[in-house]
Amino acid sequence: MEKTKKPANIYSSFLFVKLQPDFRRLISNEKIAAKQEFENMVGACQEKVFLRTYMVSGLRADSDILFWRMSDDLTYLQEICARTFSTGAGKYFTPVHSFLGVNHGPEASLPKKDLDFGFLPKDTFGRYRYMLLHPVVKAHTWYELSEQEREKLMAERRLVVNRYKEIHENFFLSYGLDDQEIIVAREAKALEDLISATQELRQLRIKNYTTVDKPVFLCLGKPLTEILDAIS
Repeated sequence: MEKTKKPANIYSSFLFVKLQPDFRRLISNEKIAAKQEFENMVGACQEKVFLRTYMVSGLRADSDILFWRMSDDLTYLQEICARTFSTGAGKYFTPVHSFLGVNHGPEASLPKKDLDFGFLPKDTFGRYRYMLLHPVVKAHTWYELSEQEREKLMAERRLVVNRYKEIHENFFLSYGLDDQEIIVAREAKALEDLISATQELRQLRIKNYTTVDKPVFLCLGKPLTEILDAIS
């Protein structure tokens, strides 16, 4: 019997950076050149890697930008993330938070026309402007529950999210990859819906089985050029 081909893993990097004050002290022409060099490097990687940029400056004291990248090649993803700090304005970035997780890719039967980059289902990630991101570590008692009990609690959670038609959630597993166990990325078209849904989710029974769900990041999606101009 022919074995079913397993979906490819999609690796996701959430990298938060802070712009060093030294960059703001550069003369205007130096800043323009450094920003352009950095944007060119980022743009050159766009054909192979999913990228969304979010402005965090003004919402948190410790971070200015979130770079969300995804690839089915972890080695290549690592290389691209490392370049963040070696080119142009990136030389003035300080890494503050970094989260790495994996999402199971699409079934092998999914037509290529429905995929971005050859591995990413279209309209699944980075759909809305607002995103709430946070790591999760489950309590040991969660793993002591039966599969049926865990599914019941997850179903209660899905009911809440599904009531909001313009909220979309993605989960990334970090077992063996990072300190947290799960990364939750909750996207919304309207900030009011994001706040309301998050408050409802906080009250569910499943929260009793979570030991860590902080820090929490509210991120606003914007083009990289706009973010760099705003923070520099």
